[in-house]
Amino acid sequence: MTAADADERITKLFERHFDEVLAYCTRRIGTGEAADAAADVFAVAWRRIDEIDWETARPWLYGIARNVVSNRWRSMHRRGRLATKLSGVAAVFNDTPEVFVIRREEDREVLDALKRLREPDQEILRLAAWEELSNVEIAAVLDISRAAVEQRLHRAKSRLARALQPGHGPLSPAVEPGGS
Repeated sequence: MTAADADERITKLFERHFDEVLAYCTRRIGTGEAADAAADVFAVAWRRIDEIDWETARPWLYGIARNVVSNRWRSMHRRGRLATKLSGVAAVFNDTPEVFVIRREEDREVLDALKRLREPDQEILRLAAWEELSNVEIAAVLDISRAAVEQRLHRAKSRLARALQPGHGPLSPAVEPGGS
């Protein structure tokens, strides 16, 4: 397909379905995020323009919109939780410089220990701690069972704890017991 053909196809798709996709997004996440979400839907459609079956384009777009809205909803929810957490952080800024330096050093030690872990361990710990995903959500992201998530997360936490022990060098997958 030529670039001109692709442009024409995405333009037709946009003209036929944008208002419906926008309305779908608005009903689920409100007007503040809906236009960006709808734009994201059509960005995906543009990247996959060759895959579009014109007879099923509308439900296909709704499927993409459902995923985009889910991602945006999770992001909004995380931002809300972060705002709630940050509302009680004012006391942290009242710490003495010494306490602040110690806390930064501890954070650096954790990040250094995390970097010494294997990439799969790093990823599952980040999904759990940084992204605050549930085990069910992590299972969906990694396309594994919830039981596998629980097992891998437990092992990764154990490896991180070992990596945080004083004098612990780089972790090598070849010497780690029970690798996942």
